[in-house]
Amino acid sequence: MSRRPRLWHRLRDERGLATVEAVIVVPLVLVPVLFGVVTFGELEHTRLVLDSAAAAGARQAAVDGQDDQSVRDRIALELQDGGLDPATASITVTPAVAAWGQPINVHVAITSRASIPFLGGWDVPMSSDFTTRSEVTH
Repeated sequence: MSRRPRLWHRLRDERGLATVEAVIVVPLVLVPVLFGVVTFGELEHTRLVLDSAAAAGARQAAVDGQDDQSVRDRIALELQDGGLDPATASITVTPAVAAWGQPINVHVAITSRASIPFLGGWDVPMSSDFTTRSEVTH
């Protein structure tokens, strides 16, 4: 008779249940959260590179006083140094020619791809504007 209560107690023992729960929860919850953090970190990096490229392009446009190939080359160099493809960027410089002290605005836009395994992916349009004043008299 003493064997029966021990057997019943062993069948109802819950030791190791936390380990089984952890094995189930970690892949299903924590791994996608980790991928989400990495993905949003990549998007923030892209935003910082766009900000840097727009600022460098505006500075070059201010020194040149106009939108020319050197402005676009400077923006392309900043994008490339940041790990982005300059061919996928849209660059707008307004106005095309600026007098001394006139504002020059540089707009750089790109579409970045954000994807999280098991949750899918989406295109994220990103852009940056930078305005400075022309330093050249025409």
